[in-house]
Amino acid sequence: MISASIAPGRNWVSLFVIFAILPFNLPAQRLTVPSLSTTSATSVQSLAPTSSNQAQILKSYPDGTKKIVPISALNFRDEGDAFGGPPQLSLYSNPADPEKSSSPERLSVAPIGTAGAPTSLTASGSTMVSSISTAAGDPMGGDAAPVDPLSGAAAPNAPPLETISGKPAPISDATATAELGTYDEFFMNAAIGGSIQGQLTAHRVYNGANMQAYPYTYTSGLLSGAKVTAENFTFNPGFRFDVEFGYNIYDWLAVSLQSGIVYNGINQYNVTTANSTGSLPAGSYHFSADGDLVQVPVQIDAILRWPGTMAFKPFIGGGIGAIWQQLDVNNYYAGGADIQANYCRSAFQFGFNGQVGANYTVSPGIDFYGVFKLLGAFNPRIGNYDFENSYNFALEVGIQSRF
Repeated sequence: MISASIAPGRNWVSLFVIFAILPFNLPAQRLTVPSLSTTSATSVQSLAPTSSNQAQILKSYPDGTKKIVPISALNFRDEGDAFGGPPQLSLYSNPADPEKSSSPERLSVAPIGTAGAPTSLTASGSTMVSSISTAAGDPMGGDAAPVDPLSGAAAPNAPPLETISGKPAPISDATATAELGTYDEFFMNAAIGGSIQGQLTAHRVYNGANMQAYPYTYTSGLLSGAKVTAENFTFNPGFRFDVEFGYNIYDWLAVSLQSGIVYNGINQYNVTTANSTGSLPAGSYHFSADGDLVQVPVQIDAILRWPGTMAFKPFIGGGIGAIWQQLDVNNYYAGGADIQANYCRSAFQFGFNGQVGANYTVSPGIDFYGVFKLLGAFNPRIGNYDFENSYNFALEVGIQSRF
């Protein structure tokens, strides 16, 4: 009986102790909740920017610096002067943001201000595409018409984009670029064609002691005693072969070193005589002759081309340098007589040239061309004769290799 009465009393005592302690413990536990909540909120805020509605762009500079900026920041020019040059752009995906974890899209991006082919990166989410505004022009800072940021294709009839550095943006299709008219640094030509040598008219002749002007009285041979007032040589059509090595300073300007060989056979030896005691009465005589004139130019040229990217390019050029000339007269025929001349003389002369023609590109680095050329020498002296100015005209076709 005694134990039964005591037991209920102990239960009431236990309940009293529990209710007395509980109010002190609960406030102590509530004091720790704000501290934990504040720490958690601060950590989350440092991971995700508050302006998460805009797409984020990763800017990678040449010196290794990286920046994450909202897409609206691309409206400002960035030459990257403090970081080694313009940055390369890529879409930044934040793994902590569940709103940007949709299926990946393919996005063409390229470095700002750097020419080259576009690269393809995987971008998470499509917020970048929906955030680009093309109403004000190129978001990269240019003034061109808008383009599709996924494919990189320009709008119909729109000029290519230009970046802030002024270079063409490398987002156009490479197949649309006309390579046929572009010019590499070096080139080599080879050409062949026909040539016409102008008449060589002597204005002075060697008389055995020195050069003297006409008239001149011959003292030996068929013309012994004849008072010759004029002599000249005419030539048959011949051929010309040239080689040329050059350097393209610009697309429209080149310099080159040109050489080759020009050959023309002699057609006639022509003599005019005055009254004389010789065997030839006064008059003009035209003797068929065997012989040739060979010319080898070595000259430096400048060439101007029509500028622009095109397959057909007209050009004009000219230059100066040396010409080696050899006049060889084997014999000539006076009536039925075959007179041996045995005249062969050669010399270097100062000369000049001019040319006009056009190139046509048949494949990248290979051109066919046609050209009209003039080769001239001022008052050449060849052996016993001082001649008036010499002119040779040639029409050639050739092939050019650019490398």
